[in-house]
Amino acid sequence: MVPFYKRLFFFLTLSSLLGACGFFSQENDYDEETIDKAKKSVERFIADNYEDIESVEITRSYESEMGGLTIEGTVNDGATEFTAGVRSNFSIGHLAPGEDFPDMKEACKDQICAY
Repeated sequence: MVPFYKRLFFFLTLSSLLGACGFFSQENDYDEETIDKAKKSVERFIADNYEDIESVEITRSYESEMGGLTIEGTVNDGATEFTAGVRSNFSIGHLAPGEDFPDMKEACKDQICAY
């Protein structure tokens, strides 16, 4: 019979290794072409649906914890930030605008405008 402390040590070591593997596997699994298409979709979506957009700058793209592609950036030369979730068909699943983000265009409030 293996002593309790040896079993506990084995269990903790195994748990740590498996946890580390899960943590390090959270890298971006998307190729550059997919990321570029997603960035363009986000830029078009914001320009088509929000007022007074002068510029959209993408600052980061990564795979979310749920496996979706997430794009972060700023509008109007860094005036405010946003985070967007991009679906596999490159439509925008959600947009989380930062404080002072431009208002949505009136025509786009009831139904998302084309992008």
